[in-house]
Amino acid sequence: MNLLALDFGGSSVKCAVVAEEGVQVLEHFFVSSQADSYIEWLETFMPHFKRVNDSYGIDGIAISSCGAVDAESSVIHGSSALDYIHGQDIRALYQAYFAVPVEIENDANCAALAESWLGAGKGIDSFCLVVIGTGIGGAVVSNKHVLPGHQLHAGEFGFSVLDYKNGKPQIFGHLASTNALVEQAAKALGISQTKLNGIHVFELYDAGNPVIIRVVDAWSRYLALGLYNIQYHLDPQKIVLGGAISQRHDLVDQIESQLDDILSNLPFANVRPTVVQSMFGNDANLIGAVRHFLNRRTIVNKVNS
Repeated sequence: MNLLALDFGGSSVKCAVVAEEGVQVLEHFFVSSQADSYIEWLETFMPHFKRVNDSYGIDGIAISSCGAVDAESSVIHGSSALDYIHGQDIRALYQAYFAVPVEIENDANCAALAESWLGAGKGIDSFCLVVIGTGIGGAVVSNKHVLPGHQLHAGEFGFSVLDYKNGKPQIFGHLASTNALVEQAAKALGISQTKLNGIHVFELYDAGNPVIIRVVDAWSRYLALGLYNIQYHLDPQKIVLGGAISQRHDLVDQIESQLDDILSNLPFANVRPTVVQSMFGNDANLIGAVRHFLNRRTIVNKVNS
């Protein structure tokens, strides 16, 4: 069985043809996620589907999406960078166009499913995934199941308040995301944010730029504070870091150094987070979408048998 996995982001959709075992990605490609309506996007995507279907034979479509995804109804609630994805029966739209089974889940939940299935969370009962990207998202896995939450917002760690400045609350996602790092670095250097990205910031850090060293230290402190809070709120066995920046070779070491400082000043705090990198990195959402598809198809088949 070959599945077409789609991972919707604010500017593009990452696409992959994946064998159902999850570890074999047969092809990657990208298409723009920009459209005025979902119908418009589906029309644009149709030639891509036809091509991979002719080449591989597509048995289903597994979707990872931003937004508060209700996997049962396949409706995306809340808000996101893509206005057109919300408030519709996504499963019905795709099945009408492509005539194959379709399943959809939130992107962070997909990443958690991937890590639980074949990655850093394999073989353990509980962990939290923290996705560091434009903002900070995440997922909570308990008893090997992703918890959706009453409002479908479980794992939205980025909304937690870590500071209060100038009379306004400062949330985790605005202090410790990759976007926050770039913004803080650009401000410290007195240049436009458009001239930097996360890779460039760490190149300056590795080169010993003293301004950027201070910025990265402050940024990693907020990241460690957020992970400390997650540990004490949910007490997972592990905290798995996802997103492109999670693959930075010394990120965990930087966090561990900040945790040393936090815990040394809190003698009553005896629980230390176990922080590890995602095994799948940027492919986690795609692999997890496949896992979700297989889980849902098992349930549907049981109901129909």
